[in-house]
Amino acid sequence: MAKQQHAWVALVGTFTMALAGCSNAATYEVQLPEVIELASLEKYTEANPIEINFWTGFGAAVSQSIDAGITQFQAMYPNIKVTHTSKGGYDNLLKAINLSVTSRSYPQVAVGYPDHFANYIRSSIQLALDPFIESEEYGLDVSDFVADYMPENRSYQFDEQGNPYTLGLPFNKSTEVMVANQTFFNFMASLDDTIVIPQTWSEVRASGTKILDEMKTTLDMDGDPGIFGKKVYYSSANADYRVYKDGVTAPSGYALVLDFSAVLEEEFRPFSYDSMANFFITATRQWGQTYTEMGEDITQGYIRFNNSEVATMLDFFKELHDDHILAIPISFGETSYNSAPFRGNKSVLTVSSSAGVFNNVPSAGAFQVTIHPIPYENASRKYVISQGTNMALFTNRDPDKVLASWLFMRYMTTNPGNTQFAVGAGYYPATESGLNSTFYQGYLGSTNVNASDKSKIDSAIVNANEYGNAEKGWIKFVDPGFVGSSDIREQIDTIFPILFYGKDGEMLTAQEVLDFVQSNLSRYVEEE
Repeated sequence: MAKQQHAWVALVGTFTMALAGCSNAATYEVQLPEVIELASLEKYTEANPIEINFWTGFGAAVSQSIDAGITQFQAMYPNIKVTHTSKGGYDNLLKAINLSVTSRSYPQVAVGYPDHFANYIRSSIQLALDPFIESEEYGLDVSDFVADYMPENRSYQFDEQGNPYTLGLPFNKSTEVMVANQTFFNFMASLDDTIVIPQTWSEVRASGTKILDEMKTTLDMDGDPGIFGKKVYYSSANADYRVYKDGVTAPSGYALVLDFSAVLEEEFRPFSYDSMANFFITATRQWGQTYTEMGEDITQGYIRFNNSEVATMLDFFKELHDDHILAIPISFGETSYNSAPFRGNKSVLTVSSSAGVFNNVPSAGAFQVTIHPIPYENASRKYVISQGTNMALFTNRDPDKVLASWLFMRYMTTNPGNTQFAVGAGYYPATESGLNSTFYQGYLGSTNVNASDKSKIDSAIVNANEYGNAEKGWIKFVDPGFVGSSDIREQIDTIFPILFYGKDGEMLTAQEVLDFVQSNLSRYVEEE
């Protein structure tokens, strides 16, 4: 790769560059190509390697895939030893790095979300990667990264010409998908062929209404109405469904396919949504509105969602909830996810993170699961959130450590290292070459797999064939990260729970909920 000409000042070591055009600009250090040339890894050996630290917030399952990637990297670079430490959650990771700034005990490499990066950039510990990317010897082709994943890494700092610096590279990526109890919908189609797995929010309402009606009125084999508290059996030979009361033995040739024996009418809701923050942010976009906006630099950001259009959107979902069509985790007495109620037939559609979609698969094949795109409000605004962290490189006085860290970062974010990690951990490859690789395409075509792995593969197929297909019109998005954007997300996580269930025993209108949340975020309200 030919080295591009860049307006970097030729200094030894690092220098501090201010954000162009901003009076209160944060500063950060830019590593120069000349510094890269000072580094040499030839003096290190497998017996005496150079050591670098990599911090994440992942749990055990993902950490296993990361450690497998580290093993593969170290086979290529036996003179580099990578020590991976999980801080037990993204919030703990952010706190640990922020606390390590003063003592300069932070790692050489870490993962993070855009709002994390804003904090690290403000603390002057995060390196711009452009000199590495453009390096003739150590560079990479950033055009290979999935285009949807790069803007969030180039929205923090800009040079005097307004060109963005690259502050991170995509690492683990996922999105949201809709999980359906396909067995249930097959049964519903036998009763009413207009009941379909919805594509739009209006179809969620239409199908949800019809599902509730069928669940209350369909007759069992004794002629009694309702399916709650009962079981559904199916004969493939006769293509026939039968509903029996719990405890009644079905005739020979009929197999149990749906068990509602422990489901009460008042706790059943056809549709559920896991993440309250993602729900609000995505719906705001789908209704044509703006969630947040960065100010002049990463130290400033403003909320933009308190308006009548967003209130109208909230009213729509309040009606879905009040009509017993829509549920959130608290509806089922859960704190974070709807996977347990979904597996227990208390819901038959749920929006989940693609990275955790397997949690919705019932044990012992109790029913068939299929994966679909999330519902949208308007075909011209088919927004779906882009989730996952990016990798960052931090400052270090030892240029050898900086170079070793870059080599590790380059391996873990590009094909094949990133692709192998993604398949193992249930994420999507960050590069086009990874998505199109024989390895990944073979994974998508896998057939001899269990139901859990099939849900991951089907989710990946939705990502590739729906979200990743320009003709389908989907827009993957992530809102800008700035100092304090995590505070805003924490507050908007409460909007739907308050709207649906009230605050301090009092029910609030949609506008009152928005006003209340804004009152807790007054420092992010732009002065007129």
